[in-house]
Amino acid sequence: MSTLTRRTFLRRAGLGALALPLLQLPRGARADSSGPFPKRLLVLFQPNGTKKELWGPQPGDPERGWQLGPILEPLTPFKDRLVLFNGVDNLAALEGPGGPHQRGMAALLTGRVIGEGDFVGGDGRRAGWGNGISIDQHIAQRLAAGTPLTSLELGVRVQESVPRGRMIYRGPEQPVPPENDPVVAYQRIFGQQGGDPTAMRRQLAERRSVLDQVFQDFQALERRVSAADREKLQQHAASLRDLEGRLGAMVDPPAQCAPGVSPPSRDPMSEAEYGALVTAQIDLMVTALACDVTRVASLQFSTAVNALRFTFMGLNDQQGHSLSHAGDSNAILQGQWEAMLTWYSRQVAYLLERLAAVPEGDGTLLDNTLIVWTNELSRGNTHSLRDLPFVLAGGAGGALRGGRHLSYDGLPHNDLLVSLTHLMGVPEPSFGDAAFCNGPLPGLL
Repeated sequence: MSTLTRRTFLRRAGLGALALPLLQLPRGARADSSGPFPKRLLVLFQPNGTKKELWGPQPGDPERGWQLGPILEPLTPFKDRLVLFNGVDNLAALEGPGGPHQRGMAALLTGRVIGEGDFVGGDGRRAGWGNGISIDQHIAQRLAAGTPLTSLELGVRVQESVPRGRMIYRGPEQPVPPENDPVVAYQRIFGQQGGDPTAMRRQLAERRSVLDQVFQDFQALERRVSAADREKLQQHAASLRDLEGRLGAMVDPPAQCAPGVSPPSRDPMSEAEYGALVTAQIDLMVTALACDVTRVASLQFSTAVNALRFTFMGLNDQQGHSLSHAGDSNAILQGQWEAMLTWYSRQVAYLLERLAAVPEGDGTLLDNTLIVWTNELSRGNTHSLRDLPFVLAGGAGGALRGGRHLSYDGLPHNDLLVSLTHLMGVPEPSFGDAAFCNGPLPGLL
């Protein structure tokens, strides 16, 4: 090889990597074509708590042999795929500034106490953003799947860019807004669908050839630069290796990938369209997983304090937030609230049906997915942050044993969050604030 100067290498490395567009794998390309089907993680958020007495097994009920309550009755066909919890508290949300909705949302997936700030909550108290990375983003980083999208955040009528309206965080004070419009989400997921596979394979081969030359240059130069430059080059090489891994992904989409056509255009902030928007976002999320566009996704149903009436159900007078905060003695409003809670359960059942309908080998997409159904409160009219209604569903690639009820006595929900890393195959000893984490929940794994 001819003499290689530092300037020549950096120029060639720039042409070989930085001048190449960030590689966009063909929509549906699998980042790893060998081995078992990958695990996926889905996080669902439903606001304003529930009615635990109508929900499912009660504290002290056995691990198996329990019954679903009327609110969760739509999930009966999937009872053996569920794990329900009692006695898991959001202890991190009991501390810090702000009101319970703000604190509950900020700590829900981060496991950290909310920060100080000037966002005014519904009760007038002020707070800031969440104080750490959320568990979904942490798992996405650890998986390093090399998929076209590292993660996918969808919402339905998520109106407020405030702490009580955000659950996903890339880091401290780095909230991630969900996409409310299914049409925009479709374009992001499948915008490059339909390219010529032969041409794409040829382009990938050409890019790999350039990268091979860059690696040869790197090896020649590495011993001849200062320690500071060597560190920079090593960081650059790491990014090139990641790019090379993406180049090795399959061009052809998985057999189960059927992106279809873009959803019809709807007003994403319409109360009347709320039900249809939920269906569209669920369909998009399942298709994105089936096509291996991403392996980590979330769907947020509105916000913690939502100005949303369920007009599509004929409930025109009260907003969901108001119904959840009605007194227990108000039979009319409590009945409407129960109807809304049951409707949300039907949407989760629809999601599980869609996942179970996608074949993967001898199983289904549901078998390889871990679904985490969350809420920022336990009960709306008490603003309780204890005994939250967490539900796990799916199979997590065989790691999750369903059909179970696990009862605890006030363990922190950080223990559940760190359990998710174990279920997803990227185990951690702790997650969030270590003061609120004892390790994985006993008996879950």
